[in-house]
Amino acid sequence: PHLVQVVSSGPDENLDAIHKLFFTAIAGAERRVQLTTPYFVPDETTLNALNAAALGGVEVTILVPSGGDAPFVAAAARTYYPELLEAGAKIYEHPDPPVLHAKTLVVDDLAVIGTANTDNRSFRLNFEVVAAVHDGAVADQLAEKLKEDLGHSKRVTLAALERAPIHRRLYSSVARLFSPLL
Repeated sequence: PHLVQVVSSGPDENLDAIHKLFFTAIAGAERRVQLTTPYFVPDETTLNALNAAALGGVEVTILVPSGGDAPFVAAAARTYYPELLEAGAKIYEHPDPPVLHAKTLVVDDLAVIGTANTDNRSFRLNFEVVAAVHDGAVADQLAEKLKEDLGHSKRVTLAALERAPIHRRLYSSVARLFSPLL
């Protein structure tokens, strides 16, 4: 039997339970953090937890869409990449189509699957629900699926980000200004 914890959050409560689950899991990571999300616009707390994990020697892998169904959100997401890459995280962009819509988090022997993206809207504004499965075998199965998805994805590098055309970088910077709303 697996220990499964169902966590929900929404604007009708002030608990931010899913955000706290993500933060606590990432901050306590010892071996791996594997995040798949179509919308990656982390708040400062989540970004700091990911950076601290990577800097602490935890293997941090993030899979996001290359464009997805919200190019403005993808543009904002790219502004978070340099700091994460410098900390040692690995970031991959999944090609479109199909649109990457998986929302998963693997931290050591914990697997989280649900409706929540890694953004303020999911953490604080939308009604969301996730299942946190406390089982190493399930986490390993989800990690294998991620490995398969990474085989179809392109790894993001600092050099590639720096070579991006100035208009793309400017667009991304403007998009980041709206991050609290995305």
